[in-house]
Amino acid sequence: MGDLPLSQFEASIVFESEADLTRWSGNTLRSGFGAHLRSLVCIMRSRQEGHEAAACEGCPVRGTCVYDYFYNSRPPEGGKVLRKQSDIPRPFVFDPPLSGRHPAGSPASFNFTLFGRGIEYLPYFLLALRNLGESGMSRGYRQGLGKFRLEAVDSVGYGTRNNIFSGDTVFNRAIPLSYQEMLRGSVEHTGDLRVRFITPAQIKEDDRFTATPTFRGLISRLLFRANALAEFYGTGMLYDNEKVLALLGECRAISTVSASTAEVRAERYFHKQRIKRQQLPPFFKGEMTYHGDFSREIMALLELGRLIHVGKMATFGNGLYEIEV
Repeated sequence: MGDLPLSQFEASIVFESEADLTRWSGNTLRSGFGAHLRSLVCIMRSRQEGHEAAACEGCPVRGTCVYDYFYNSRPPEGGKVLRKQSDIPRPFVFDPPLSGRHPAGSPASFNFTLFGRGIEYLPYFLLALRNLGESGMSRGYRQGLGKFRLEAVDSVGYGTRNNIFSGDTVFNRAIPLSYQEMLRGSVEHTGDLRVRFITPAQIKEDDRFTATPTFRGLISRLLFRANALAEFYGTGMLYDNEKVLALLGECRAISTVSASTAEVRAERYFHKQRIKRQQLPPFFKGEMTYHGDFSREIMALLELGRLIHVGKMATFGNGLYEIEV
């Protein structure tokens, strides 16, 4: 049984100019952050501007590049599990700022979570976020919109937090978390359990995208993502195939009490593929209420899912949820 080490951080910012985050704030944050991270570390950028994928493929320092680690994830050499998976999860997740318009002078916050070795690259994360603030995070950033000041960053644990960035000072005080720690602190639950999807989630069940996943469908996608993250960035899969099937078997007895969800449609610009706009499969937001007996393992997985998110495009902030029991 493997484990997944991770740390979560909360960034506090103040907008210095009006910000328009009415469209998919997670996409705006992730894309802008990635561009600034790459500009910090890429030795090939000036040679192949506009051809990022080709530049990374032929880069002589690809194996040690911070940008490559975060944005071009691939199975580790010699890996025997999930080695043929094409959609490799990234070693970070953003919990985006609230969507909408933010006036100049208004405070805001967002979280981000780093997995495995990604925690060691925290200083690069902070510098890229600071540079993003100087250029702007918003529609119309080229006209000066969305500029912000990075006020502070805290590492967030259970009932505690450490300040790790204030002013221009970085403190090495990240609070370590892990799935095994969550499992040790987990207790079983019987009765109703409500899952509130805060950002759009995309879950496929029985070969179709659904806005009302069964509990088994939800845990199936969560298990797949958690196992992949632990295999690539931790000490190995959390559960083997036999245990996965056993956990999913438990979920069959858990019923859906109510569903109050709505489908969400979105488009995305794919920079690497040079595709201007592409309609994405449907997402959904809202609440699902389930009823049954929830084991310690299931409750621990739900807790882990709050930090790693569930479904597709999690690094953009999608699939963020809360649990109420």
